[in-house]
Amino acid sequence: MKFFRLLKYIFLLIILGISIMIILLWNIQEDLPDSNISKYFPNEITKIYDENYDLLYHVGTRDRFYLEYEDIPQDMINAIISAEDRTFFEHQGFDFKGIVNAFVINIKNIFSKKNNNYVGASTITQQLVKNILLNNDQTISRKIKELILSLRIEKSYSKEFILELYLNEIYFGRRSYGIASAANNYFNKSIFDLDIQEFAYLAALPKGPNNYDPNKNYERAFDRRNYVLKQMKENKFISSDIYEYSIKEKIIVSKRNNEKYKLDYKTDFILDNLNKSIKNVNNAFYIQSTINQKIQRIAEKSLLDNLLLFEKKYKNWNGSFSTLKDIQATDYQENWEIAKVLKINTNDVELLLISDESTIFIKNELNYFGPKKEKPTEFLNISDYVFVTNIQGNYILCQQLEINGAVVVMDPFNGNILSMVGGVNYKESKFNRSYQASRQPGSSIKPFIYAQALEDRTYLPNSMILDSNILLEQGPNLPIWIPKNYSDKSYGKMTFRRALESSNNLVTLKIGLDLGLNSVNNFFNKINLYKDNTGNDVHSLLLGAIENNLLDITKSYSIFLNGGYIVEPNIIKKIVSDKGQLISDQKYFSCKYCDFTKEDRSYRKPKINKNQIEVISAQTSYQVLNILEGAVERGTGKSLNSIDYPLAGKTGTTNDSKDLWFFGLTPKFVVGVYVGYDSPKKIGYKETGSSVALPVFKSLMSDYLNDYEISDGEDFFIPDNLILKNIDPDKGIFSNDNESIIEYFTKDQLETLNNLNKVSSIGGIN
Repeated sequence: MKFFRLLKYIFLLIILGISIMIILLWNIQEDLPDSNISKYFPNEITKIYDENYDLLYHVGTRDRFYLEYEDIPQDMINAIISAEDRTFFEHQGFDFKGIVNAFVINIKNIFSKKNNNYVGASTITQQLVKNILLNNDQTISRKIKELILSLRIEKSYSKEFILELYLNEIYFGRRSYGIASAANNYFNKSIFDLDIQEFAYLAALPKGPNNYDPNKNYERAFDRRNYVLKQMKENKFISSDIYEYSIKEKIIVSKRNNEKYKLDYKTDFILDNLNKSIKNVNNAFYIQSTINQKIQRIAEKSLLDNLLLFEKKYKNWNGSFSTLKDIQATDYQENWEIAKVLKINTNDVELLLISDESTIFIKNELNYFGPKKEKPTEFLNISDYVFVTNIQGNYILCQQLEINGAVVVMDPFNGNILSMVGGVNYKESKFNRSYQASRQPGSSIKPFIYAQALEDRTYLPNSMILDSNILLEQGPNLPIWIPKNYSDKSYGKMTFRRALESSNNLVTLKIGLDLGLNSVNNFFNKINLYKDNTGNDVHSLLLGAIENNLLDITKSYSIFLNGGYIVEPNIIKKIVSDKGQLISDQKYFSCKYCDFTKEDRSYRKPKINKNQIEVISAQTSYQVLNILEGAVERGTGKSLNSIDYPLAGKTGTTNDSKDLWFFGLTPKFVVGVYVGYDSPKKIGYKETGSSVALPVFKSLMSDYLNDYEISDGEDFFIPDNLILKNIDPDKGIFSNDNESIIEYFTKDQLETLNNLNKVSSIGGIN
């Protein structure tokens, strides 16, 4: 009787237990999230790349690069399966044997009270469910949900798709989500370039990235890596020979650099442009920029080095630091190197480079500072930390700069910004001087006035103009303006070409006045030189007294290289959403009748047009360019003659030398350089664009030509319908003597010359 009563109670308990289980499962099922993982796409971050798709910067804390399954290396798949779930391709979402083993271990831990941690037996599918659909709560309810969802997912999706999501979602440490970013952040390699032992190490990390950091616990990381290799051997993914070789290899991870992809002037400008062109900037985007990183680095160092060389003439030394931490906080080490003073000799100082622990020497005669030319042997002390830079094989002491500047390198044929340097130190000032600083361009405005004079057929390249003093009324109650040349001298009659080559103020004023202020303003509007050119009908406009920024002027100089077309500055080539949708794509050409559908009744011949507006003729464009070549050969840019490469350029100097400029033109790009103080003041005694801004361009071009292979015959493009004549550079007449130069004329210009009685008496053609 007691036996049957016991059976009755047992039966009732079983029924009760089953009922409770059914109710529990029903409630859990009602609370389950959608198991449709095909809708899921791992959150990515906005990434900015250079023109070659090398990463420049990423926005956000999660570093992730999504890879399709077919793109994931098989060795990575084999390693992760060996480490996490060796029966992945066999089970249906859970590993029964693993669960039993984990259950036994957890029961022992509970009763022993020595270990409160649960041992898991989660499959890759279960881990994926936990990461993207659930949470990390250590509860029975969560584990049941995980199991149910895993079974559903395994029934609906392929193993390959599940593994693809897992390998792109899982956290590997070092801000790395997914294997692609992990390979880059741990080994500074592409996932496709890893060795077997590196795949094994990455596969070891999901268990606990911080626990297996070789910098914190090398032995633990080493053992875990080798455990994965052993599992790979047992699963016959690698041979015994490869295993024996791989387990002996050291784990060498790259140094972690949290500022590897930090914000700077160019990436800040890119994000600003993104915000203007995209409505929902909270989404993730892949941005291919126009930046050429090699040219960018050259431009940055050229600006800093040459501003240092300039400033050390006027500024005493104050660049020593007592600790390494203090000097690193200044953020100049992107372009300069940090060194420690080891020994002070009679004529030089011995330093230790921190980067590679090599020894260098700085010479007194190359490192004088200030008006009194103080020597390093006098102002440096043992154990000082200093910045140094290598200029043409010699190390030069560096210190933080007070003067500032900017550099823009642009492709003149499409407006692509290849390099943007907005200042000497982004950490100290985020103000981007390449486009946010409005300054007077001074003499750099002159080529556009000369271009209008040629385009309007008011002057010829060999026209003779009198360089003499003029008096200009400025308006009621204003004094008479008596403009002067920079040298404060007048030089009599000179050719149109010679006036621009030498940047003559008085001749430029006469040409501008002959054209008319209103006409010059209209021409500036036509070439889109100023964003807002209203109310600028003042005489000083002709000498560059109206403010503009470096980017706008550099863009305008492009017309002399591309045949007279306006291009708009552009720093973004392509924008793609994290879902693969093309948001924006830079197009240099438009095509009419290029797209057809089956419903079209007829087909038309495609018409391809440049997406650019011609503002001056190709002939005028080249004539001004050729004169600017003369400015390099004989005029204000003649210090560039040592560079064996086609160059043209124009300096710019404002009153009191507060703003200094140089615009250099090459067959491939146009370079704009600006130098000045953020609070405008005189830069130095008789300093000009030639003495301060031009050297930045010269260093940039010298380093560029050393790094790039230049093709034979690389030169400026000469358009059709130009006729070469030998001209006397002083008299402007045809001449074949040894002093003559080649001048380019259009057919119409030569007809005008032939209709004049005396070539030497040509002035303005009215």
